Amino acid sequence: MKRIYLDTNLWNSLCDESVAASELLAALYSKHCSLVLSYQVVFELAKCFRGQHKGAPERGAALFAYVREFVHHDIPCVTEILEVLSEEMRALKSGRTVNPFLPPVGYSALKSNVDLLADGKFDERAAAFVKERTALALRTRAGPIAQLGLRPDVKQRLEEISDAEVGKWLNSETFTDRGAGLLAGHVRRQFGEASPEEASEWALGLLASPICRLSRALVRADLYYNWRCAKRGSNPSDLFDDMYHVLNAVYCDVYATRERRHAQYAGMLLAADTRVAIHERGTPVRDWILSVV
Repeated sequence: MKRIYLDTNLWNSLCDESVAASELLAALYSKHCSLVLSYQVVFELAKCFRGQHKGAPERGAALFAYVREFVHHDIPCVTEILEVLSEEMRALKSGRTVNPFLPPVGYSALKSNVDLLADGKFDERAAAFVKERTALALRTRAGPIAQLGLRPDVKQRLEEISDAEVGKWLNSETFTDRGAGLLAGHVRRQFGEASPEEASEWALGLLASPICRLSRALVRADLYYNWRCAKRGSNPSDLFDDMYHVLNAVYCDVYATRERRHAQYAGMLLAADTRVAIHERGTPVRDWILSVV
């Protein structure tokens, strides 16, 4: 089964074009394909309830009523990124394949949350979820600015890497001690009880394993984010959220978006197994999705 991850803008377009979920999914299944959802999409759609324009809550409810049709057809949903990292660690230890998608219990919770939002019930839990994700993006954006300010030598080294060279640099730097150190930081964020030595050992094992796609993509994403910050002085406020979409697609066959600027970096973060597809405005989204498979 081929899996197609849709960026949030394409879910908006599907809703606006009133594409029937059952018909689209049937057409995809006939091609042995499926759409894939993520909590990053849920987060970005949920932000509609907090929009400043008139009718924002109604728009949010309409979007979730539309997504609910797909969720009740049980399309796969990626589990949270650090949970996928945990899954890769378990797979590395046991020798089994990586399952990056929500298990039945987690999917039941997703259905309940989507049902509530589709009914217009943006409650305290939903507000806390949006607030937490928004704060994470702000912290992530501020981090490299502060760190590079303290390390002018690192900033200079990154500035010397040209746009043409950055892809090659990402591939090589991922497997250095610096790359392993970045991944060890993610391991410790997920498992606070892990010692620095244990986290480093896990990081080296994950990066050495060809089955652990997310681990390598996480390091490449961190490296790219830091490089871009050094070259431009800061990063756009939405870059973290956009890159988070890309990371969610790491176990999919296609990452689909209508944002052309994502093509600048998505292919460098994803493994060769995942193709980046950019939707051309003016083309019906349903027809385009079926064409990319």
